[in-house]
Amino acid sequence: MAQCKTKIALKGVYPAMVTPLTTDEKVDRAGLRNVVQYCLKGGVHGIVVLGSTGEFPAMTESMRQDAIETALDEVKGKVPVLIGCGEPGTQRTLEQVKAAEKTKADAVLVAIPYYFPLDQTSITRHYLSIADVSKIPVTLYNFPQMTKTPIAPETVEKLAAHPNIIGIKDSCGDFINLQRYLDVTSGRDFAVMIGNPALGLAGYIHGAKGGIYAGCSLAPRVCTAVYDAFMQGSLDEAIIWQKRASYIPMAGSFGFAPAVFKFGLHLQGVCGPTVAGPMALAGGQEDKIKAWMRKLGIEV
Repeated sequence: MAQCKTKIALKGVYPAMVTPLTTDEKVDRAGLRNVVQYCLKGGVHGIVVLGSTGEFPAMTESMRQDAIETALDEVKGKVPVLIGCGEPGTQRTLEQVKAAEKTKADAVLVAIPYYFPLDQTSITRHYLSIADVSKIPVTLYNFPQMTKTPIAPETVEKLAAHPNIIGIKDSCGDFINLQRYLDVTSGRDFAVMIGNPALGLAGYIHGAKGGIYAGCSLAPRVCTAVYDAFMQGSLDEAIIWQKRASYIPMAGSFGFAPAVFKFGLHLQGVCGPTVAGPMALAGGQEDKIKAWMRKLGIEV
């Protein structure tokens, strides 16, 4: 087993950041620096680069490297940084993990291979193959809407025993599944992180250590305020913020979520609206997005 860097305490709210692009679809380094600062000013406790909202499947290796290096340089160690890794096979995923190891990243967030159908034995083998050799901690990523395959609670229980696997991001949106993850990992040094901000407060109450949220790129203060109020024992305040955060998943009703978040950031002058082709913001959604942003407390 590889010698792993010191484990991070995976807790708090992390934005699954957008990856700003220029109009010719190169990484917009200045825009990415702006997004990092926007999130840090919103009080985030960590950052994820190249998650699903960061459009990782559409990024070339050079684009990935640009995004990783730029984000890490801008964060400057203020908060932990997780790098999203995911390919249709284990060896290809390992190449991304090895690239992340060479940087100052604190951990990797590893998606299930998303092309061939997999059983739970294959999922276990995939993650153990990575965790055994990775020099930085590994976080599991359950997002069956995208990968076609869920990580069963029993599989999470097995994988949580590995010393180099520190947690899981659960983006399936099923609260019963989240509860089962919490049950099977209870008592372990393992963080269950919520992937849907609408479940944030309920998840924290049941023992989740935090959340990794797509919409946190656009509304970091809303997401962090729920967590911070809960941790300070101010449940009434947490409920008020949670009601606002529960609007965030509505982004998907306007089309491709990264395009929605980038459009919202563009309206605030943070970064441009370009997403990786062939995706684009659906036409006729601009006024609806502005009205939705106002519900989040973002005046545009």
